[in-house]
Amino acid sequence: MYMLAFLYPAAPGHRFDTAHWKDVHLPLGLGLTDKHLGIRPRKILLFGPGQGGDLRPDSAPYGAIAAVMFDDRESVERFATLFEFEEAARRLSADFPNYTAGPPAILVSEVKEVTDIDAMIEHFYAGEAH
Repeated sequence: MYMLAFLYPAAPGHRFDTAHWKDVHLPLGLGLTDKHLGIRPRKILLFGPGQGGDLRPDSAPYGAIAAVMFDDRESVERFATLFEFEEAARRLSADFPNYTAGPPAILVSEVKEVTDIDAMIEHFYAGEAH
């Protein structure tokens, strides 16, 4: 699986507006993606609003992170071209101030899911016995 993540910046005094992102920005982005690229993601995950590692809300480096998941690399690479379409770039950028402190950074990555947690813990304890 592959992901394009939007890392929305954190800013003092600004809280990521999850409701606006979900109810307005996300349908806009999905519609423009379908219209201009003819693709649809497998799923979208939103992480946030978050806290920094010290658990203080004002210390997080990002206000939120949205991970848009695709089955193959070609689709995620195609999705990364959405802002090359003037309409998409204009409409999505104009909406940023309504829910986030600024335009997001972008990260494209392959995703590996780790599900054998119990086996890993057993492996740890087996090594501890030596």
